[in-house]
Order: sequence, then structure tokens, then C-alpha cells
Amino acid sequence: MADPYEGSTTRRTAAGIDRFMKTLGAERGYHEISEFVRKAREATYVSCWHANEHESEAMWRLYGGQGGGVAVQTTYKRLVESLRDHYDTYVGMVSYIDYETASFPDANAYYPVMHKRMSFAHEREVRLVWYWGSPPEPDKAPAHLSIAWDPSVHCECIHVDPYAPEYYFDAVKAMIGAIRPDMLARLQWSQMKADPYF
Repeated sequence: MADPYEGSTTRRTAAGIDRFMKTLGAERGYHEISEFVRKAREATYVSCWHANEHESEAMWRLYGGQGGGVAVQTTYKRLVESLRDHYDTYVGMVSYIDYETASFPDANAYYPVMHKRMSFAHEREVRLVWYWGSPPEPDKAPAHLSIAWDPSVHCECIHVDPYAPEYYFDAVKAMIGAIRPDMLARLQWSQMKADPYF
């Protein structure tokens, strides 16, 4: 997670925990558990999706780079159904908050990872979350995780970056044809590539 706030708590939540822990005799208050929170962040895996009724030019620019991306389209329902055998994976919409004024319910490990700053609201993110171990052991966690996901069942369409050159589309088509020829009918240019009606 690139944003340092992701996986962290809010100012009000930390202050509330701090007061509570000090009433229990913890001299350092919230700082007694802050290292655990940091380790939990390091041992958290996320897969990020964009939820929208229409394509987003900003998302193509942010994640497609200089005309070299593809977008896999599915529905929220299909995404949830695709994980029904993965009971340890949580799926939900990210909420965008002000970390100075908002607070989280106590003892909910998913709140810190399912919230982001308001500055990222344009992402309209759906997030898959998986924790590695409890208590988290980030030094033993793998660099990444894989989940079996059958695109022929769950993918509705594969869109090619509207800023990509023609040869890029041809390369994507050749790759899909070699690996999953049954998916070729679902490959198309981004709708943003369509010619205007002059």
C-alpha cells in the first residue's frame, strides 16, 4: 500500500485507545500496541479494483501508464462469488474519510485497511483483503499471494488502454489467443478509443 495512511488508524481512534489503555495502567497508552498495528499493515495483502458504471480516464492514466494497460471488467457480485471458497479473504468497498476527525469502532481489524484519505476518493475502490498470520509475522510473509481466479467464468470483458498503439492491442490479442483462446471474443478497445461523431 503506497499511501502511508492505509492500514493506520485515525487521530480520534488512537486518542480513544490511548485514554482507555492508560486507565488500565499502560504507561505508554496507544504506543503499547502501535507496533502491532504497523506489523499488521506489513502482513496485509490487498487486490484493488475500481468500481464505476463508466470508464475513468484518470484511472487509465494512473494505472495504465503511457498506453500500456488492460482492464479486466467484472461485477461486484461476480467478484464476491469468485471468492466463495476463499473464506479468509474479505471483500468490500473502501470508504474515504478525514483521518483528523473520523474514528473507527474498537477491535475491528478491517477498518484500517478498508479506509483511505478523501484525496483518493476518485479511485472508488473495491478491495480484497487477506491477512498473513495472527499475530502478524511480516518477516515470514511471502512477497505476494495468488488466488485461483477463472477469467472465463468471472470476467465479462478485457479492455485495452485507449492510449495504446495498435501493435499493443495485437500483442494482447496474440497472448490471449495463445493462453485462453475462448476469451478472445471478450477482448476490445477501451470505449474511450471510439471515434467522435463529426
